[in-house]
Amino acid sequence: MQIKNPIEFLGNAIIAVLKSIRPVIEFIGQCISNLIISLKYFSEGKVSIKNTLQQAAVIGFDSIGISLVIIFITGAVISLQVARYLYMSGGEAYVGGLVSLTVLKELAPVFTAMVISARAGTAMASELGNMQITDQIDAMKTLSVDPIRYLVLPRVLAASIVVPMVTMLAIIVGLAGGMLIAKLSIGLHQYRFMNSVWLYTQVKDVYVCLLKAFIFGIALSTVCATRGMETRGGAKEVGIAVTKSAIWTTVVILILDYLITWIMQ
Repeated sequence: MQIKNPIEFLGNAIIAVLKSIRPVIEFIGQCISNLIISLKYFSEGKVSIKNTLQQAAVIGFDSIGISLVIIFITGAVISLQVARYLYMSGGEAYVGGLVSLTVLKELAPVFTAMVISARAGTAMASELGNMQITDQIDAMKTLSVDPIRYLVLPRVLAASIVVPMVTMLAIIVGLAGGMLIAKLSIGLHQYRFMNSVWLYTQVKDVYVCLLKAFIFGIALSTVCATRGMETRGGAKEVGIAVTKSAIWTTVVILILDYLITWIMQ
């Protein structure tokens, strides 16, 4: 068997890799473009308050229940894992602070954003995908109506408001779950738990948490809306778009979480 020239083989491999990542780069570019156009309309005051409030209500109603349940269980599990070990070493006074920092810095914003993206974000992709394949979006363009202004901007604005609000509730519920389990497992009084929370939680931690939630809200709504508007074909492609939107938002949220944590540490 003839062996190819190593340089030719390397060049073909690089070309194949570039071809495979081209759709990814194009989609990222489309997301950024849609976000910039949305911010342009927002800066000009061309915002549909009615649509934004409707989207905020839908996102919040769809996601708040499951988000709070997940964070409550997560806070309880963390408390259950660490309370006994700290109690045996005489460090039960640190339980509240440890649970607080874990929930506040990572779990509340990340888990809330992931739940909202899985519940409301995929619904965005499905709705806009169905509008695309039934030519509703093309009809809007024919009537000189920018779909980004009327479809993307309200969803981005609504998510950027709702995700931080749900995150704040998630923090409270997560701490409540941790405090309850600490009381039941090692008999830690709620006053000592909350005193530890106040001692080891800084105002900066709250700001960073809300900043993460705000950015996650913008990112997940932009990705899901763009994925829906990029749908081509039929019902099968809508399902594929929904699946891809869930995968994309999870990856984007985790990457943004790392970057924000690295910058703000």
